[in-house]
This record gives sequence, structure tokens and C-alpha cells, in this order.
Amino acid sequence: MNKNHKTGGKLALCLVLILISAAIIAYGFQQKGIKKARIYEDEYQLVTESDLYGSFYVLDGEMPDLKIIGAERAYERDMFSDGDIVYLNQGRIQGLNEGQIFMVIEIRKDIPGVGPVAFKRGRVRIQELEDNKSTARIERACGWIREGHYVVPFQPEEGIVGKDLGYDIPPFETEGLKGEVLFLDTDFNQIGTGHWALINIGRQAGITFGEQLVLYRIIEEDAPVQIFGNSIVIDVKEETSTIKVLSCRDALRIGDNVMLRPEKVK
Repeated sequence: MNKNHKTGGKLALCLVLILISAAIIAYGFQQKGIKKARIYEDEYQLVTESDLYGSFYVLDGEMPDLKIIGAERAYERDMFSDGDIVYLNQGRIQGLNEGQIFMVIEIRKDIPGVGPVAFKRGRVRIQELEDNKSTARIERACGWIREGHYVVPFQPEEGIVGKDLGYDIPPFETEGLKGEVLFLDTDFNQIGTGHWALINIGRQAGITFGEQLVLYRIIEEDAPVQIFGNSIVIDVKEETSTIKVLSCRDALRIGDNVMLRPEKVK
């Protein structure tokens, strides 16, 4: 009995040691995996499909002529989404072709002195044509699509994978280009990381798609500014641009400022 007892004890001890060793090895692999994951977190999808096709911009030029005038299932609901068929007010005579893709926009806000804000609601593809009207299928909806929404040419764009350059810079205005926040994507008076805003500088001022701009505000004249975030340009028009907040330590508000990063200023 004593001999069997001792043998059993040794086996149990060996089993415990094996389990401990296995746990230590597994923990080591886990830590390596965590370190590797953190390295890859430095680069991520800065501009996504949602940013490209679900945000908003200031409409340049005249109001569009092409718009949605009805839908196949309008008798049962007034909001439409992926796969639904909608009717357009133009057709073959106006130059439309089967297979053409268009962006659906909703215009429901006007910024005095700047222009109407167009909210991207999705894209449609022309299915069938008549002389002065056509049908189109909703291929991708970013929010609800309704009768009365406008339709404009679709321009495919690619997202951006990169690194958020952050806002750890000296608290001073750069000598280069500066702009002001005009409009936010919520009904609240402030936004944070991941949200969109309109600024009052665009293509004419040299702003480019994918450019990262520092967010800041002036607290007192002749004093250092408060730098609180970083953003990326996701849409550029002649005199305005749409930005996405990449990171911030304070909320962005209308009237706050953006500027070029110090390394971009010559």
C-alpha cells in the first residue's frame, strides 16, 4: 500500500508539473500574440466604405435634375433599402443607360453663405429604360432611401489604410493653411472619434483626400492654442471638405479650427 501510494503521488506531481509547464508556454505564446496584434494596430482602415458612401458634403453647382419619383413597393412603405426597385424621372432621351450606377443623396440642410448639404444615402443601378423614365435597383443603402431623394453620378473611391498621426505637437498655430468647422453629423453640438464634420477649406486651398489635419481651438488671444485631436479628409469640394475625427481628447464643436500638421508646412 505504501509503495502504491508513493507511486501515485509521484504520478500526480508529474501531472501537475506538466500542466504548469503547458500553461507557462501557452501564456508565452499569448503574450507574443498580443504584442504582435498591438504592432498591427498602428495601421488600420482610416477611411472606410461607410465614410466614402455614407457621409455628407456641400453640393457644388446647381441642384440635380435626376431624382426618385416612386418605388415598386411604395404602396406598402415609404422608405426603401437594399434590393428595392425605385423609379427615376429621366430615361433614354436624357442619356441614361442600362447598368449605370448613381449615388442617391438627400438634401435637407443649407448652410448660409456656403450651400446645401448633401447626405449620401446609397447607390442604385439602372435596370430598365423608357424614353423619359427608368427603373433602378438599390444596390447599397446607407440609411433609408425615399421618394424625392436626388440621384447624381457615382464615382467609386478606395479607402485608406494607414496610421493615425495623432496630435502630440507643440500648442501653436502653424503658418500654413487653416480652416473652421461649419457643420457636424449629429443633432448635438459636439462630436467625437469616428464622426464627420464639414470645414470651410477645400480643393481651391490645396486640401487633398486622405490628408490629416490637426484639430484645435483658440482659448485666449496671444496665448498657446488648445490642440485636442486629429482628423482625416474623406471628401473634397472646391471650397469645403468633409473630415472624419480619428482621435481626440475633447469633443469637436462648430467654430473649432483645423490646420496642417507642422511637418506639412514649408
